[in-house]
Amino acid sequence: MKGKFIVTITPPTPNGDLHLGHMSGPFLAADVLSRRLKQQGYDVLLVSYADDYQSYLPRKSKPLRRQPFEFARLVRDMMLNTMALADIDIDCFLQASDSDDYRHAAAHYVTRVADQVALRSGKTFYCASCDCYGYEGFGRGHCNWCGTSSDASQCEHCARMPDINQMATMTCMSCQQPMVETQVEQYVWRVGENYAAVAQAHKNKPMRQCLSEYLEGALSDSHEVWPITRPGDAGLQLDQLAQQPLHTWFMGLAGYQACVRSYLREHPERGSFAHWWHDQTQLIHFLGFDCSYSHAIGYVAQQLNDPQGPPPGQFITNRFLKLNGDDFSTSRGHAVWIRDMAARYPADAIRLYTALFAPETEVKNFVQADFDLWFSSFFKPLALAVDAASSAVADDVVADQLDSTEAFYHRWCGHASLSQFSMAGMADALCAISDLLLGSPASRSRQNWLRWADMALPLCPRLAQTIQSAGAQ
Repeated sequence: MKGKFIVTITPPTPNGDLHLGHMSGPFLAADVLSRRLKQQGYDVLLVSYADDYQSYLPRKSKPLRRQPFEFARLVRDMMLNTMALADIDIDCFLQASDSDDYRHAAAHYVTRVADQVALRSGKTFYCASCDCYGYEGFGRGHCNWCGTSSDASQCEHCARMPDINQMATMTCMSCQQPMVETQVEQYVWRVGENYAAVAQAHKNKPMRQCLSEYLEGALSDSHEVWPITRPGDAGLQLDQLAQQPLHTWFMGLAGYQACVRSYLREHPERGSFAHWWHDQTQLIHFLGFDCSYSHAIGYVAQQLNDPQGPPPGQFITNRFLKLNGDDFSTSRGHAVWIRDMAARYPADAIRLYTALFAPETEVKNFVQADFDLWFSSFFKPLALAVDAASSAVADDVVADQLDSTEAFYHRWCGHASLSQFSMAGMADALCAISDLLLGSPASRSRQNWLRWADMALPLCPRLAQTIQSAGAQ
């Protein structure tokens, strides 16, 4: 085994099942890279968890007259089934609210930065009618950085942390009435003290341009503070912080660590926690661009204050997928649910199309009619050709002819590398070699099909295994 990678998926809020927006972002990309790393002989753990301490959860569960964590458990089970339907081969999907490992890891990182944390009075918004605060899920105003509609936590558009002192108004998302300003005592982390070291940690690391440009601006204020507790809101209560709820965005790295510890306790054949959580293991984080502050700044700062564990890793961001021109939204039900797609189409078709049109560096738009046309005109003929080719590959009745596919394979390898990773690029190269095999009978050699299967394995594992199983006979 060459080395160890821990690949993480930004934890989804368990307020509804996974939709195509989730899959087009961190979920599929993390699975594709994990499969590719395993192809190359690396030891890989793919982990995520249900974000049970997110305030969007009680916002969803309260009108349903369910307790938040009770509802979260039901939704996590739905998500696990959905990942299985899409062949997302995740090692651990932790229920954060049921995990002592999660609580202990969160307390660990609070301890690591304790000398930079202080109790201060700060502004927030409150709705007396609904008895809720405007820290995140229950309130919405406008980002002071870009002016778009945003909660006060992380702006989905520009990814900056809005300055609540510069947010003049906020609307309660439960009753749609204006919230009123109020003062709360909360713990804040002088995270800006770490910004120079964070910038150095990112130096020369591969990243997409949007993240590089974001970090240049976001790391400019060494006096910036990050409120890490939210009195009266969702969060994890710890004695270290006088039982004030520690908000979920501080706890992401703790969640990933808890996933690794929990998984290895149940699977000791994979090694001990100490054999994984050390400075030779590489972390690869897949995240929506809107999560850049917590992951690429907050968690890196936590790691730099912790002598144990892996060094700061690589961050692979994605933009948003829209549905018929509008944002995917679990809370509004504006989504294409993966479970519904998987009931009508093979998982490989959903995976390949989602990868091909993934919003890696720019916003993309999903239209069902476009997918249906692609499925009937491209994927179905490809699947039939794979079935037909499997017998030829097994019988070895055609001559080897690799030269015609060399350029496609070389392009695919570039996009499959860590330094240039792009599942959209991998999918494009796979579709190009597929077009060649479909259009040119002379190119359908045993070795070309086996090469096609090698390229397809991270993207279309079932089709790839059809060819590889025949080739092994």
